[in-house]
Amino acid sequence: MTIPEFSVKRRVTITMLMLIIVLGGVVSFFGLGLDLMPDMEFPMISVVTRYEGVAPEDIETLITKPIEEACGSLKGMKNIYSTSLEGSSVVMIEFEWGTNLDFAAQDARESIDMMRMMIPSDADSPAVLKFDMSQMPVVFFGIIGLNNTMELREYIKDSVVPKLERLDGVASAMVFGGRAREINVLINRFKLNAYGISMDEIAAALAADNINVSAGQLTEKYTEFFVRTLGEYKKLSDLENTIIRKTGAVPVYLKDLAEVRDSYKEQRDITKLNGKEAVLMMISKQSGANTVLTADRVKKALEEMKPTLPGDIGFFPVMDQSHIIKKILRNTLVNALVGGVLAVFFLYAFLRNWRPTFGIFLAIPVSIITTFIGLYLMGYTFNIFTLAGFALVVGMLVDNAVVVIENIFRRLEAGEERPRAAAEGASEVGMAITTSTLTTIAVFLPMVLSKGFAGQISRPLAMTVCTGLLSSLLVALTVVPMVASVLFKKRKKIEAAELEKRKFEKFKQRYIALLTLALKRKKLVIFSALGVFLLSLFGLMITGLEFMPQTDTPIVMMMASFPVGTDLEETGRVVEQISEDFMNVPEKMYVLTMIGHSSYGDTDAAMGSMPADVNEGMIMSRMVDLEKRKRKAFEISDELRKKFPPVEGVTYKFLDMGSQMSGSMSQTPVELKLFGRDLDEMERYAKAIARRISDVPGLRDVTVSLKEGKPEIQVRVDRDRAAHFGLRVAQIGRAAQAALSGRVATKYRAYGEETDVRIRFSEEDRRSPADIAKITMPSQSGETVYLKDVAQLTEGVGPLKIDRENRLRKITIGANVANRSIGQVVADIKDRLADFPMAKGYFLEYGGTYKQMAETMTDLLLAFLAAAILIYMIMAAQFESLTQPFVIMFSIPLSIIGVIMGLIVMGMSFSVPVMMGVIILGGIVVNNGIVLVDYINRLREQGLGKHDAIIQAASARLRPILITALTTIMGVLPMAFTTSQGSEMRGPLGTAVAFGLTASTVLTLFVVPVMYSITDTVSERAKRQVSKKLHGHE
Repeated sequence: MTIPEFSVKRRVTITMLMLIIVLGGVVSFFGLGLDLMPDMEFPMISVVTRYEGVAPEDIETLITKPIEEACGSLKGMKNIYSTSLEGSSVVMIEFEWGTNLDFAAQDARESIDMMRMMIPSDADSPAVLKFDMSQMPVVFFGIIGLNNTMELREYIKDSVVPKLERLDGVASAMVFGGRAREINVLINRFKLNAYGISMDEIAAALAADNINVSAGQLTEKYTEFFVRTLGEYKKLSDLENTIIRKTGAVPVYLKDLAEVRDSYKEQRDITKLNGKEAVLMMISKQSGANTVLTADRVKKALEEMKPTLPGDIGFFPVMDQSHIIKKILRNTLVNALVGGVLAVFFLYAFLRNWRPTFGIFLAIPVSIITTFIGLYLMGYTFNIFTLAGFALVVGMLVDNAVVVIENIFRRLEAGEERPRAAAEGASEVGMAITTSTLTTIAVFLPMVLSKGFAGQISRPLAMTVCTGLLSSLLVALTVVPMVASVLFKKRKKIEAAELEKRKFEKFKQRYIALLTLALKRKKLVIFSALGVFLLSLFGLMITGLEFMPQTDTPIVMMMASFPVGTDLEETGRVVEQISEDFMNVPEKMYVLTMIGHSSYGDTDAAMGSMPADVNEGMIMSRMVDLEKRKRKAFEISDELRKKFPPVEGVTYKFLDMGSQMSGSMSQTPVELKLFGRDLDEMERYAKAIARRISDVPGLRDVTVSLKEGKPEIQVRVDRDRAAHFGLRVAQIGRAAQAALSGRVATKYRAYGEETDVRIRFSEEDRRSPADIAKITMPSQSGETVYLKDVAQLTEGVGPLKIDRENRLRKITIGANVANRSIGQVVADIKDRLADFPMAKGYFLEYGGTYKQMAETMTDLLLAFLAAAILIYMIMAAQFESLTQPFVIMFSIPLSIIGVIMGLIVMGMSFSVPVMMGVIILGGIVVNNGIVLVDYINRLREQGLGKHDAIIQAASARLRPILITALTTIMGVLPMAFTTSQGSEMRGPLGTAVAFGLTASTVLTLFVVPVMYSITDTVSERAKRQVSKKLHGHE
């Protein structure tokens, strides 16, 4: 008994099974999370090490290189990148796709622990972090209020963060920006010298006195006591009264040497929101939590806290993933709904009968609900790729049902009873629709198995479509025949013939006449099709290549860099002026400025998306929703760019949000990486390259990563003199460091909070190079030694940051692209640099989005070839023929004609979503050919001649072919023409499928029958020749 026969005989059983599936689908729907992007774990870990007050060159030598050495042989490592900044080292390790990052991170920690002794002891311990898209902030709040940002920061940390972190779905609420509390012990240099005390001695005394020590247990009379020595400071006066040394009977207190201030850490960054000083709060969700629900809970909790907050505190969402997700979800659902309605409308227009239309329409909701179960079980969420999968598949869900119902109707018209027509009609085409479904799924299998970025973005879409298609196949073989056996009426042959003649006969007759003519002009048809295909490939020169379409994120970001040496106050003043232009943009909601380097942004600063020093600033503006503004974000960026003309020593760079979302190490679409030995020579080459490519059409914001050297006062130790006093270079360096940037000697604990206690010279004792020369340290014999006695002070320059890749120094020339495709721009750059001279040992590599595009396109091309092979194998197995699959696969290149024409018409470039559309088309366009060739073979088995079989099969299958094609086209057409939020990703995919399927359907109706006739004739001739040779040998 076949599945359709069982469904017709056991209608109640099938109904109950469908109700169970629908119930499970509804439950699964509410269990699916909502995210902007799928859970993508890029194979990248970063190692961040802080070492305050240390220059980039020293960071490179003391920290970066040892960590590179330790991590350079990790299993599965692909590349290692590093950036040495002032006060921090960031090492990023890229692994092969598929590497288990938990194991990789653990291996990295163990390797670093083994060489920890090589890193200075006063540097922070290296932090090993995984790069996880799910850990990106779901909401980013700018907070203003209270008297100063230190009070605001402490209030938020103490009173707001604990409540938010208790909410379901919230992993962490991190607060940064603003002033941080610090206890400053400001040493008077003259008093220090008078008492002959060193900074090391003060630090040791504070650490030794500010401590609680557990002594163990004491038992007396059946009672156990825990013995503790309590010495921690309870108030600041305890700190001031710490005895540093006793001179005879007279103690020297800390207050005799220094002033103790409850103050702030030295300010190295400023954060402002709409011109007011602010702090920032970043909300991250737990893994697997629903982004929208988590963000809504946070916003609701803040709203409920509002009456209890000090009156002037305000929370402003400068970035809100949940808002973007809601917009994209609503727009995608509208696309899918409109597509479904259009598909059903065209069905009814063809059939003019509500009963079969209802039977086919039923396949859409049941299949979609069933798909929810599959996605839930596989752990997927609703995101831009799974939603695109639903919008894409909605028109394809009816294809199987159309073929089944059309065949059932054909049997009803032949006079069969409803149960028999339903059961046998579905069974007869069961193998054909199963094969066509499998061929469509086959194109997605390589996408599912692909590694790299291509696999990460295509897998959720592919699994959504595959699950939907399998669901539609199940519905077509069970629900559709069951419904047909109940609802469908048996139509009389005369009535059917009259209806057919009235609706469709004239169109069919014209088609048969054209097909007959095509069969007489086979060579002309084939060579014309090949010619149009080859001609269309030249259209790629018009469209160009790009990685991802330029998306309209409601965020405009710009980095501003000023001459090295510009202090924080001056940078802040200029950035404040620039931000006025952002504030004057009518579409803006909030303007956030970040000046100077925050410890939170070490990794982002290394990648160039956050300020790396006090001479840099970042301006981020959140815009109103797309439907409330006439301009897209990149158009606003273009207008702002015109307001910042080039100035010597000043660079402005608008950041490409798409590059940051793709997990790329680059921050610009175009990136040229220059490698070599000598930084000065590399800088000369890099500036020459930047000048040569700066006027390439479409290239903007050309920048060089190596900035002008930062002014330095270099302490050059005389080793002989130092040895005379029994001093080492490290001691001299620590003395200078403690005097100037200071040293955290201990922690002051009060009310559950820890505050650094930093000892350093008072401000008047560290204002000039002369003050540095007067820094003192004790010799081995106890006498006081001045720094000038053992070292020479000279002025010089040092790099602001040092980039390395695979242990080679690197300078990056980066640029944005506008109004041209990235492929066209890079082609021009390569022409410009073809004869660029460089000495031996210096070389150039192309990176950035262009490199990622090339790698991803290669992966997708391999997936396309693998899919084509799978399709061929499935069809060869069905037809038991090695030649007939080639006949059907001829429709694949025909679809590419439509794709390229669609891109030209819509003004789009050939991008990754388009390539995904081409792969998907490979599985869709062969379906019509399968149904047609299968029916031709059936007719020939019944005794018809080749020509008559082709004509009759084409005539009989014309209507189902047009119905399935048009329903799929109508399903994706809203996705192709939408201009709403997120349409930049859906539009190219929908365009490729809609235009490609349209061209393929029209051409397939003629080319596949012609190719069938040609291959069959060639095959017959070959058989006869082989037969003659065999008989000749006999």
